Amino acid sequence: MLRNLVRSGQLADARSLFDAMPHRDEVAYATLLSGYAMAADFPGAMALFSRFRASYPPHAAADPFILSPVLKACASASASAAAGAGASVGLLHLPQAAAAAALHAFAVHSSAVSSVFVSTALADAYAKAGSLELALQVLDETPCKNVVSWTTLVASLARGGRRHDALRRFAEMRASGVDCDSHACAAALTACAGAGLRARGREVHALCAKLGLDAVPFVANALAALYARCGDVDRALAAVGRMGTRDVAAWTTLIASYVQTGRAEEAIEAFVRMLRNESSNSASPNEYTFSAVIAACPNIERAYLGEQLHAQAARRGLSHTRSVANSLVKLYARRGRLSAADAIFRENAVKDVVSWSTIISGYAQEGLVEESFALFSEMRHHSSCPRPNEFTLASLFSVCASAASLYAGRQLHALAVAAGLEHHAMVRSALVNMYGKSGSMTDANVIFSSRTRDDVISWTAMIVGHAEHGHSKEAFQLFEEMCRVGLKPDHVTFIGVLTACSHAGEVELGLRYLNAMNKCYVVEPEKEHYGCVVDLLARAGRIHEAEELIGRIAADGRDGVVWTSLLRACAARGAEETGKKAAERMMEAEPWGSGAHVAMANLYASKGQWREAAQERHLMKQKGVLKGAGWSSVEVGGDDRGVGVFVSGDRTNPHDNAIYMMLELIYYGAGMVHQIPDQLDLGSEVELTVY
Repeated sequence: MLRNLVRSGQLADARSLFDAMPHRDEVAYATLLSGYAMAADFPGAMALFSRFRASYPPHAAADPFILSPVLKACASASASAAAGAGASVGLLHLPQAAAAAALHAFAVHSSAVSSVFVSTALADAYAKAGSLELALQVLDETPCKNVVSWTTLVASLARGGRRHDALRRFAEMRASGVDCDSHACAAALTACAGAGLRARGREVHALCAKLGLDAVPFVANALAALYARCGDVDRALAAVGRMGTRDVAAWTTLIASYVQTGRAEEAIEAFVRMLRNESSNSASPNEYTFSAVIAACPNIERAYLGEQLHAQAARRGLSHTRSVANSLVKLYARRGRLSAADAIFRENAVKDVVSWSTIISGYAQEGLVEESFALFSEMRHHSSCPRPNEFTLASLFSVCASAASLYAGRQLHALAVAAGLEHHAMVRSALVNMYGKSGSMTDANVIFSSRTRDDVISWTAMIVGHAEHGHSKEAFQLFEEMCRVGLKPDHVTFIGVLTACSHAGEVELGLRYLNAMNKCYVVEPEKEHYGCVVDLLARAGRIHEAEELIGRIAADGRDGVVWTSLLRACAARGAEETGKKAAERMMEAEPWGSGAHVAMANLYASKGQWREAAQERHLMKQKGVLKGAGWSSVEVGGDDRGVGVFVSGDRTNPHDNAIYMMLELIYYGAGMVHQIPDQLDLGSEVELTVY
């Protein structure tokens, strides 16, 4: 009866029955202690163990069946504490380590440590409490290791980030003649996945297949996680497909694999199938399933699906779990709904570095400099939040780049150096991008030259930086050198190279790069690449060729950008007929945009057709289309620096008279040097404000 209650998880009822028993033998104590271990109730286990020691002779407490479940309860409590802190098991030094040390002393004093059951449970307790070296010492001193001891050793090393050591110990186990079981293979596969060792993982997979273990649920899940991590989704799906009945881990791995490879629709479909089969296979989605499927929603056009999943998670009481909340914040931020993202972030009681990085990234992608840095400051002063990671810093560098805020970027750079993150590929490329867009290519080159290893992102950031600054020759040289070192350029790299061609007027070179993308580099040109070459041809006056190139773009990719490039060229060259066609297409793509009307009005004006130009302006007014105000920004202030935003047509700044007076002086000085007209209507053209 007691054993049945413990197995069914009814620990409170089991304890009541235990207390009501007239005589409690060692078996009863061991049974209830195993229940506390399963429930991760270490204080309860220790209290019961102390009661046992007070009731029985000293040697009885050294019984492996009594001491082992106490150590297992210690390990389970450590694992739960680590999960609650948002860290990997074994990476935090937890208070349970002291209790494990006390139990270790008792085991040594009573000679119980010689039992393989006790030593294995003790090592697991040490490892999960953050004392990996002590765990390894205990296992190394165990004279006769069984498969459980070896599995504990491999799993502990994998959890502690020492995956290569874990695989070496797995090889030692096989060499020692101990037969592998499903748990040992799953631990080895987890180590392979963590280290990205696909080839080694396939060797372990072959062993699993030979032993008939590849269909065991947790082995199949480990195989799927390995292949998904290595980008081999087909094998990941095949591994899950080997399972007779998919559990929640299998469904979650399947959905996450689809999301990881950009197959968002299939991820949603898999989730729907899981819900339909929920009653028959007892695999209900948990917080990690919802986190994975919500991550698919920003990549599909049906925005309502994210809201429906949010409602489903809320109905099941999972919307406030950290992983789901983080995915929801990212979803709403990517959709531009920052108020909803911020509300979910604030409601999240336990925030980790991912939570903070996600909300900061949301504000950064909208170019909100002050809000991003305000959140970052709040994060740094938050008592329970760990230090910022590479994702946090990369988001902040991107917002510095968009605002050309060099002073703030340099302060952030110093923080990255202090945190030891300046050599991380993501941070390094973000630094190169920030310095490049802030006008300091010298600093960008210093960062790029100090790289310890080559990666496509850093090379691309440098190429794009040179292209945007008109350093076309340097951009071309970097591209050729990048290919020589064995790196494969991606879509963004080619945008940088084609932009350099446009700035340098290298029409033929740009066409060669466009044609080589698919033929030589297996990179399919997209509308952005065609847009660059359309602009290049249009600037060179080759309007008909630009129009023909637009015809090669997929119909759904012919947005307003490519038509704008063609229309501006038509306006500059006076090509009225082609300009009209481009304007019509542009208005279809952007009905409420002002660009087509303004460009056509300028085209007519350049040819002296003032009536037609006036008609375009009148048509804009009839449609309610307004030309967006031009604006720019610059860093202002001394020690307390900020970003000043200059907006055309606004006189709200209290110092606008002084600003205009200074502009008059600047314009006059420039006119003296370059002999430009000395009349400037500041009131109608260059009104500005500084925030």
